[in-house]
Amino acid sequence: MITKLQNFFLKHNKWLFGGLLVVIIVTFVLTIGPQSFFGSGGSQQRQALKYYGYDLSSQADQRAMGFTAEISAILHPELRLRREQLMDYAYLRVAALGLANQLGIPDPDKEALAKFVETLQIFQDPQSGEFSAEAYQRMIEALQSNARFDRESVALVLREDYRISKVREALGGPVYALPFESQQDFIDRETSYTVALATFDYESFSPELEASDEALNQYYMENPSRYEIPETISVTGLLFEAEAYLDEAPMPDAGALETFFAVRKAQYTPQPEEGAEPVEITLDEVREQVVSDWRLEQAAKIAAKKSEQFSLKIWQDGVLLDSDAYKALLDEFKIRTMPIPAYSRDQAPSIPEAPAELLNSMWIYTSNPARYFSDIAQTANGAVVLVTNGITEARMPEFEEVREAVTGDYNLAEKRRLFAEKGAEYKQSIEAGLEGSSFSELASSLGLTVEELDSFTGLNLPTQLRGGPLWEQVRYLEAGSLTDMVLQANEGIFAYVAERSIPEIDTESEAYQTFLSQRNLAMNQSMGWARLREITDQSLNALLGPRGEVE
Repeated sequence: MITKLQNFFLKHNKWLFGGLLVVIIVTFVLTIGPQSFFGSGGSQQRQALKYYGYDLSSQADQRAMGFTAEISAILHPELRLRREQLMDYAYLRVAALGLANQLGIPDPDKEALAKFVETLQIFQDPQSGEFSAEAYQRMIEALQSNARFDRESVALVLREDYRISKVREALGGPVYALPFESQQDFIDRETSYTVALATFDYESFSPELEASDEALNQYYMENPSRYEIPETISVTGLLFEAEAYLDEAPMPDAGALETFFAVRKAQYTPQPEEGAEPVEITLDEVREQVVSDWRLEQAAKIAAKKSEQFSLKIWQDGVLLDSDAYKALLDEFKIRTMPIPAYSRDQAPSIPEAPAELLNSMWIYTSNPARYFSDIAQTANGAVVLVTNGITEARMPEFEEVREAVTGDYNLAEKRRLFAEKGAEYKQSIEAGLEGSSFSELASSLGLTVEELDSFTGLNLPTQLRGGPLWEQVRYLEAGSLTDMVLQANEGIFAYVAERSIPEIDTESEAYQTFLSQRNLAMNQSMGWARLREITDQSLNALLGPRGEVE
């Protein structure tokens, strides 16, 4: 029903389908926006951020969305989702399920769900491209081995992903492609190859390198950005540490101490020897240590408060950096100063006592003499405030100052150039001898490592040709041809195409019709994703504002 409707709309009334998308967005804004379109809502309405049945201001709802999105991302590795993209994917899934409700797409029955599962790439045999019951069982068992993922959750996500696929199908619309394009794609997929690889190891390539002063100077002049010393900032850390305020920490009463011990009992319980029963520890047995830890925790809280008092005082009193009043405050607040190595804008040092965010923020405190100190950052032992000591401008060092670095860079560039030249020589030698010898013999005689691959098609590439530029050369070469050397990782690789067989195309055959159906479905799903992304972005912007942040 849905397919017929969307086909009709897109073929004959494209403006109507576009209008449908507008109606969906407007309906979303009117029904789930943070404030009623028809009048002011109560305070509870304004606080809730309703998004297709979820409240984005609720951490529990955010976790629920992220949980199902995480399972879905595992089941769809072809999406190549990174961890930082997971929440965006969660929003998209929720929007798609909301649209599924509006379009009346039901949950799948057992038969429909089984057919959908068989189409998922993760459950298919990589060689045949068909559903593999073994691959399915392995993945389900792997998911269930994680205590967070139970069978019910996985089944729920599969049902949701089925409905989402139907939304993508409806939004994607019919697919139109020129017959030539479809036929060429079929040829690319079904063409078979027999290929041998020869590898030239970069690491073991050791040409003689002896650079003259003239060559080094020229390289230095041609690559100034490599040697410019960037602008750096000098910063000092002011540490408010718990140990400095232990004398201000009170002794705990019995109730507070018992609660503290109960929460942290595991850290005071010794690890039993292998095979022995766990030891039950009591508060009386470790009382002295527990009291010490409790007071240290209180001292850390006092240290954090002291950092607030210090910052407020130097701001209100206009205390200048390194003045007598400033030095007196350092003593009064028992502050330990910590020099921090100068750093550039894109290379803040890694320091346990000072978060990277705080270090990066210091660049905004260099122009106002009255505000030379940072915000406060909590630490495990209290708090830290940073003060800026000034900026050192960027400069271009003299050649002699960076001679060693220039020499290293020049030699590296020369080695790469000579490696490429040697690769070109090897190709000429191999091509010149192919009429009388085999590729493997010629490549081996030159010291290259040879690997003969099993025959394959464009649909099922061997691992060695996936994800790199080598296949883009191989796929268009005639039989008996050799690629240029391609640098992958630390190796130069040649590919020799021994055989290349292009299939005959029968556009009426079952194989071609199956391919055409799969190709059109993939294009439909791709367009569906794009339109679903537009709807998700617009609905989130309507709810959260252009930056998509919950305020």
